[in-house]
Amino acid sequence: MYEENFCIRRIRELMEKNHFNAYRLASKAGISLSTLTSMFDKNTDPRVQTLEKICSACGISVAQFFERSSKDLTSEQEYLLETYTHLSPHAREHLISYLNYLSQNDEGSKDN
Repeated sequence: MYEENFCIRRIRELMEKNHFNAYRLASKAGISLSTLTSMFDKNTDPRVQTLEKICSACGISVAQFFERSSKDLTSEQEYLLETYTHLSPHAREHLISYLNYLSQNDEGSKDN
């Protein structure tokens, strides 16, 4: 029996975290199911383009894919990022708009 490489193990973690089966991940990422299952079966690393698509489908950057945990984040920041990753794309747009609104208003109050 072989040990799964980091990329395959990480993709499986993201699938579990996002409640994706292989079909759903392949569909959301815009890759073929055979590409995904072949990676799992053969324990091979995905191509860069495939990894970018998988990360996008999971709502993370490629950098976040490889960075397992950041000690630079506070628990509050970790909570915000974790919550953000579980939002729908529509809810993410609303959140970003709201954050922009808060940021503009906060900056305005500093000028006074």
